[in-house]
Amino acid sequence: MPLARIEGGDIHYEESGSGAVLAMLLPQSGGPVGVRPLHDRLAKRFRVVRCDQRGTGRSAPVIAPEGMTMASRAAELAAFFDALGIERAHLFCHSTGCGIGLSLSAACPDRVAGLVLANPWSHGDAHLTAMQRLRVAAARALDPYCYAWFNANLLFPPDYRRAHAKAFEKLARNAAPQDADRIEGRLEAILAFDARPLAPGLTCPTMVVTAADD
Repeated sequence: MPLARIEGGDIHYEESGSGAVLAMLLPQSGGPVGVRPLHDRLAKRFRVVRCDQRGTGRSAPVIAPEGMTMASRAAELAAFFDALGIERAHLFCHSTGCGIGLSLSAACPDRVAGLVLANPWSHGDAHLTAMQRLRVAAARALDPYCYAWFNANLLFPPDYRRAHAKAFEKLARNAAPQDADRIEGRLEAILAFDARPLAPGLTCPTMVVTAADD
């Protein structure tokens, strides 16, 4: 993956395809299949750009807790675009990426050509708060193998887990020790985000997609 050198910490990224820019803003949990099939299909029509957020993958760490907020992540994305000479892009956002995409659309509407929000959240209501803090508690209490299976059962539907049981088992056995403090910081940033004041002001074409089993 090439490296984008920007103030506040370098960002690793990959890109493929040609045409209008499509930035993929995805969560860390890709499951055993990952997002490569989707990435490759989109690259047939777009210049697809995907990066590791700071604090994930091979990008620089997040220096201060406020760097995990959706607004800070959006500023990080804008700086990343500047480094690559991208003036405007379509955003394909999933899960946490939806908060980042909405924040960038609100702060820099001229830089967002279109927005796809796959399984977004509106705000940290009682249900989401309970689920995210349960994940933090699990990260502190479970060994890497059990924590990987805990997340798999939380994030993926039963039929999918059955179809890829051996691959999920391999991921769990190879799981690295989790950083509970970093997990807590990331999930608390999700709970602190409120999309409700931002959504009415969207000016770009936007599609919202939700899964029946999410």
